[in-house]
Amino acid sequence: MQGWYNIRKSINAIHHINKRKDKNHMIISIDAEKAFNKIQHQFLIKTLSNVGIEGSYLNIIKAIYEKPTANIILNGQKLKAFPLRTGTKQGCPLSPLLFNIALEVLAKATRHEEKVKGIQIGKEKVKLSLFADDMILYIENPKDSIKNLPDLIN
Repeated sequence: MQGWYNIRKSINAIHHINKRKDKNHMIISIDAEKAFNKIQHQFLIKTLSNVGIEGSYLNIIKAIYEKPTANIILNGQKLKAFPLRTGTKQGCPLSPLLFNIALEVLAKATRHEEKVKGIQIGKEKVKLSLFADDMILYIENPKDSIKNLPDLIN
């Protein structure tokens, strides 16, 4: 259902832009799949705490991500372990949930940032769509809005 809704929203935004004389709009499609490996562990723990995950659950996740290491086996020989500073553990059943929580925090901040202008279509203002690891950002006056994105991330 979500996928169909996002497609419909994008089609409506494109149709709206094409009808306007001023074409000062931008639709950005972002595949956040690679970000899955770039989430910093400190950010992840802080984000989980901010969304209300606490107690035993947070302590378990902290234990998993406190000092993670990885090993490589090359030609049958196990190489020295090295520390991991970013990313979620591959194959861990918690990883998709942790990633989605972190992504939702970014999406919420984007939706509430008034300096990033969404596209007004009738009574509805569209700014952001999420589906799995894909984001679609709808921006009016992109030069002004893009300048404000670094403030949003920091």
